[in-house]
Amino acid sequence: MQDQTVASDNVDEVRDRGAALLSFRLLQDIVDYRAVVREWHARLRVGDYLIIAVPHFFLYNRQLALPSKWLPAQRRLYSPGSLLTEIEEALAPDSYRVRWLGDLDDGYDHDLPPGVEPQGASDIAVVIERTQASAGLLPDPPVRAAWEMPQKARVHFDTERTRIEREVRSSPKRILIMKLDHLGDLIMGIPALELARRYFSDARIDLVVGSWNKDMAAELGVADRIIAFDAFPRNSTEEEPNVEATLGLFRASITDQYDLAIDLRADIDTRVLLRAVKASIKAGIGTRGRFPFLDIALPLDSTRNEAERARDDTIGQHGFAHQGSARRTHFGLHSDKETVERDCAILWGPYIVLEPGDYVFDFYLDLEDERGDGLLHLDVALNNGRRVAEMFVSGPGNFHLRFRVDEPGTTFEARIFTVDDHPSISFSFYGGRLIKQAPGNVLHQSEYAALLIEFVKMRVQDFGAMQDVLPG
Repeated sequence: MQDQTVASDNVDEVRDRGAALLSFRLLQDIVDYRAVVREWHARLRVGDYLIIAVPHFFLYNRQLALPSKWLPAQRRLYSPGSLLTEIEEALAPDSYRVRWLGDLDDGYDHDLPPGVEPQGASDIAVVIERTQASAGLLPDPPVRAAWEMPQKARVHFDTERTRIEREVRSSPKRILIMKLDHLGDLIMGIPALELARRYFSDARIDLVVGSWNKDMAAELGVADRIIAFDAFPRNSTEEEPNVEATLGLFRASITDQYDLAIDLRADIDTRVLLRAVKASIKAGIGTRGRFPFLDIALPLDSTRNEAERARDDTIGQHGFAHQGSARRTHFGLHSDKETVERDCAILWGPYIVLEPGDYVFDFYLDLEDERGDGLLHLDVALNNGRRVAEMFVSGPGNFHLRFRVDEPGTTFEARIFTVDDHPSISFSFYGGRLIKQAPGNVLHQSEYAALLIEFVKMRVQDFGAMQDVLPG
């Protein structure tokens, strides 16, 4: 069959010679497979045959993912079923018949080791015959038949693509790695940097670090060039960082074109700098939803900078009792400072039974905006009276009380008191939020950095730095 190979540019010559059009190992390299199958089909006359042969993923490629070792331009791997699926996507069902589908394996050598190109036939072939449309079977076809419109099938059968295209790139030759942190944080990234050097041993690596880490970075021997750039102060306690303010200077400092740029910082503040890098592939920690420019995104644990929650309950104001002149509505409980009884609990409840653990209760409380002598006393009590946390408040703010429960079956109570010898404050109470904290299970920044390098290596080397191209 290889002697009969004909490029699609010579289809008119093939028609003059006979009644078959042959495509041998062409379809697998073409991005828009539906358009080219329609074009080949449109050049046939009724009764002519289209023969398509592609490499068999098991017999020839012998791998489950691109890139192909022997056909680097190949965009899709084929089984008999996937080849037939592409034809069904491209053509109206009454415009062809499948006359033969099978594996071509004459003389195939099954004993060759994996790294050697297969010997013998190792392809899949399908033979389809162009037919006349069946009158009246399809709903309202266009005026012209499908084979007279090579660029698209009839609207009723122009299906979504089931074959996702994958863009295959060569291994990156120029890599930029950003490890922009405070003094000492470079140490946390050493395992990741060593992985990058080992995985991309043939690439030129530029490493961007703070000026205070430049000497240490050079001693590591993991980069071909060290670039000093101060996006943060030397120590985290010196001043509040403003990474976005350094963007213009960063653009002026990093002007080269790279195949791959990696930001190893676990915190997301330096992604604005990564976005400015000229690179074919950009990799960082975060999500594509927040950073759509990331080609390779390692999601960040959402609890990284806060306590993981084992319980999170919102308790409405109706779960609390009150005394005095407080006025209850559907939305909250409102108290006027002029009529609140002195030296007594204004509000208490909800008497929920808790299991052992560390808790936070957040009072949903709006206070009158005044800075006089008015005070309210907030507390948390357990088992009907044992106070375990308290605070005095005089104006708007966030009112969180942390406490611990040691015994099973402990009763929880949150209360609001007036304060002796101090005026009260008008307030509105809307309930509260009870959070039970659990031990955090987040990764350390060194683990995030190493996982990102592993992920990049998987996408770039193992699976060919693939990016999905959306159907349509």
